[in-house]
Amino acid sequence: MPSVSEAPPCLLCGEPTRLLYPSNVPRDAPIARGELACTSPYLAVHDDIYFCRDCGLARSRPPVDLEDIEDLYRDVEDPEYFASELERRDSFRAALARLESLGPRGSRGRLLEIGSSVGLFLDEARQRGWDAFGIEPSRWAAESARAHGLSVFNGTLEEFVPNGGLFDVVVSWDVWEHLEDPVAAMRRAYELLSPGGLFVFTTVNLGGLGRRLFRSRWPWFMRMHLHYFTRESLTRLVRSSGFELLSTSTEAKTLKLGYVLDRARSFLGPVASVARALASTFGVVDRPVRIDLGDILLVEARKPVSRPP
Repeated sequence: MPSVSEAPPCLLCGEPTRLLYPSNVPRDAPIARGELACTSPYLAVHDDIYFCRDCGLARSRPPVDLEDIEDLYRDVEDPEYFASELERRDSFRAALARLESLGPRGSRGRLLEIGSSVGLFLDEARQRGWDAFGIEPSRWAAESARAHGLSVFNGTLEEFVPNGGLFDVVVSWDVWEHLEDPVAAMRRAYELLSPGGLFVFTTVNLGGLGRRLFRSRWPWFMRMHLHYFTRESLTRLVRSSGFELLSTSTEAKTLKLGYVLDRARSFLGPVASVARALASTFGVVDRPVRIDLGDILLVEARKPVSRPP
């Protein structure tokens, strides 16, 4: 039977939390390596999720030590990630154009991606003239990126020691929900930036339409996600870490229809299977689809330039 764990205090503000959704997995069920892959099919499968009414941050309570989860990440292999490579690259090029518009025109500098996976974003950044570096815990993903000549540190943000100075831009795409301590990680991102540097990232949005529609069956409730954010909690986190918040907005995802329907089977069941069969019949499984239920938040922030004494 699913269990209810002891309510933890809020990591961001320290206030008590309340149970938002109880676990829908058996008591003490271990987390499988496949549940930690980017393309994991284990959607809407989650441990106890607690919510802070004071700041809006939510967190899950997995039954295993967080150090064990970190070890599992190091062993993750996810070749299915390449199934939507073209769509991912299109999104990354758009992201690069956006962040370049926030800095001095024509500038290219040192860029760090936290959670760089197999390096698709880094490759796009390199092609545009950036001096690009990545941090990636998965040995398989880091080796895949290095095989294409990309500079990727295999480890965690906490373990990373930069060579060559601070960075002009730090980015992370769909990473912050995975972190054991997003407060400490945000401060670390601040430390790695040069004064005036940009920090741009995406994460799941607990306050979006998708979560309100699906409730406890929201696809982004996954056992690998340890924290869930609202605009309010992200604003508080970013500003309390010293950043100047430039903007928050929602972001759509563009992926192949077949890939989306394959992943939807875990929470839509036969409906998704029938839709997948129809898509195959009509030859549209590779058609790109744009999905936007407000499930993804895009945050743009800047490290202030130090004032002269």
